[in-house]
Order: sequence, then structure tokens, then C-alpha cells
Amino acid sequence: MEPIIQRWYDMIRINSVNGHEAPMADYIAAVLEGMGLTPHWSYFPEDAEAKERPSLWTELDSGRPGKTLMLIGHIDTVDVTDGWNTDPFTPTEVGDRVYGRGAMDMKGGLAAILETLEYYTSHKDEISGKILACFVSDEEGLSKGTYQLVKEGLAADYAIMGECRYDNVAIGFRGRYSFEVTVHGVAAHASHYPAVGENALITGGKLAAAIEALPTLTHPDLKHGTWCVRYMEGGNAGTLVVPDSCYLFVDRYVVPGEDDQTCIAQIMEAAASLGLADKVDVRLKPRSSPYMQSFALDKSHPLVTTLQEKFREVTGKDLPVAYDPSVCDSNILAVSLGIPTVTFGPSGGGMHADNEYGYPWQVKNCAEIYRRTVAALLCP
Repeated sequence: MEPIIQRWYDMIRINSVNGHEAPMADYIAAVLEGMGLTPHWSYFPEDAEAKERPSLWTELDSGRPGKTLMLIGHIDTVDVTDGWNTDPFTPTEVGDRVYGRGAMDMKGGLAAILETLEYYTSHKDEISGKILACFVSDEEGLSKGTYQLVKEGLAADYAIMGECRYDNVAIGFRGRYSFEVTVHGVAAHASHYPAVGENALITGGKLAAAIEALPTLTHPDLKHGTWCVRYMEGGNAGTLVVPDSCYLFVDRYVVPGEDDQTCIAQIMEAAASLGLADKVDVRLKPRSSPYMQSFALDKSHPLVTTLQEKFREVTGKDLPVAYDPSVCDSNILAVSLGIPTVTFGPSGGGMHADNEYGYPWQVKNCAEIYRRTVAALLCP
């Protein structure tokens, strides 16, 4: 078996479900050390003592001045359920597919990154500058691993996120925020309602409908933002009391020009239009990691055009650009670190579902495309 595929298989066999990344980090550290590279360990604050969820990074220095290109991927996967037809931690070949948790998302990308590093450890004369390789935890959660690297000050001139999208290269992502909205009513004995009391569930429902009807900005490539009231609660079925509060959880995807403050202002404007301005509280839902902001890289950027050129050389096909409606760690690199970032890597099917699979030929192709892209962008 080819070394790149063997590594892919080895990583699929490791249970690195989100929250249990340490065995995967240990494996990658051993691979890096075998290449003569030094793994640097990174722990986000919540894991500083337990050290069960590390991220890793390493640097391959050509010894000549030049730019830095980051290759990055996440080492965690989503959990497994009982719907698998095969053992999710045993890579299983069926035709041209290999089934296993992480086969698509994203251990094939990690294998391609490791293959690229291994090539340049013995071909440093072909590049100038540095390759910075990062292997992060918690991407399937709150991206704490990548945010920790931001705190540690990692920097690069270009970044390739090896996530699973092979038929296009993502050069833009929307951003996302979550808001908590509390609508206040007036409690009273239910037998006297509606003569007395004010039902917060009723006014909360009106506000929920108004929120989902709010406009969003548009973007030529990312299209537009969205509003979604994902959860509502209030009242007590066990007591004869008119509900005096209603809680709404609001999900908001945004495009450039929209942020948490503009969103909060829109919600309050909707409340005012319903006569509820003094009965509504809105806040950004607290979380331990920052929220991800939107970005879009110019399609003529050298990182984009070079990757497209190398894809064409390897596959004989064109690689279109794409703009993703969701978020991923690419948002953090592009916005928090200001690194021009593209997202491209070996793909497959069954992402976040039962019977996930990837394609060996895509894993090998991506490694070659990465290798050629590095050579072009870090040309001596």
C-alpha cells in the first residue's frame, strides 16, 4: 500500500471524535518527528490541565528568505451512531470508495498535508520561505483549537484549508451569530386572562415571525444572509399562570457589511414596530470562542489562480471557485489572522452521517496539487 494511503487508513482507525483528539495528535506528532520536524503542542484554556484535546503545528524552513504558506486541517470528527454498515473505525474498501469515520471529513486532507510535508523535508532546495502545517482540535465544536493558534500569533502569507471539497475551491464563507431574545409579558391567574395579564408567548410568536421577515444585505457572490428562529420556550404547563416571559434562540448567517450589532439593531427595530421596544431584551449568545465573520477572497488572487492551475495540470479539468453558505475554520484564518485562505481537499460522501466514505485517488491527487502549489508560491 502506498504510504499516503497507509497513513489515511491509520488515521481512520483512530477514534478522534470531538472531545477525544489526543490519540490522533499523538499519531501525527510521531509522523512529524519521523520526518525530522518538531511538533509544537497547543492547548486551549479549558484543556490546559487535562491536555486531552491538543492541537499541533510544525514549521518546515527552507533556510532561505521568502513567504510562508500554511497547510491546515482538523483532527477531530463528529460522533458515530448505530446506522453504519461497517465498523466506522476500520477503513473498508467497497469499489473505489473507502468507508470510515473521517474518511471524507477530513483525514484524507490530513494525509495529503503530511505527504506534502514529507516531500519538502527532502526537497528544501525547491522552495524559499516556510511551510507552516497546523493540525487543530475542536473544529467540529467551537473551533477552540484554531482560535488558540490565533492567540499564539501564528502567521502566514497564504493558507490552504484541506477540508473536503474537491470539485471546487471555496474562496468565501458567510459569517454566523446566535442571539438570545427575551420577550417580557405580565403574569396573572389564567382564569382572569385576557382581561388581565399579558401572554409573552403570543407576543414572542409575533416577534419571531417579524424577525424571520427581516431583510438582509446582499453580496455578489455570497448572495445574502438569513434569519432562523431555532428555538422558543416559555410558560409552565403545570401552573395556572399567564406566561410572563418567552425565550427565543435566533440563528443568523451574515455577509460582509453585517455584524452582531447591526443584527441586534434589526431585532430591536422589529420589536419597536410591534410596540414591544420596552418589553424585549436581546444579547449575543455567550460562548467561549468568538463568532465567525464573513469573508470573500478575490478570485484573481495568486493563491486562487495558482491552485486552479495546478489542479488543471494534475487532473486535466478546471477547478471553479465557490462561496460557502456556512462557516468553518477558514473564516478564522481569513478574518482573525488576515491570511488569504482557500478551502480545498479530498472529498467523498456521507459527511457527518452514517457510512461516510472517501476516494483514494482524490487523496493522492490533492497531495500532488498541494506539492505543486507550494512549489509555485514559494518559488526560489
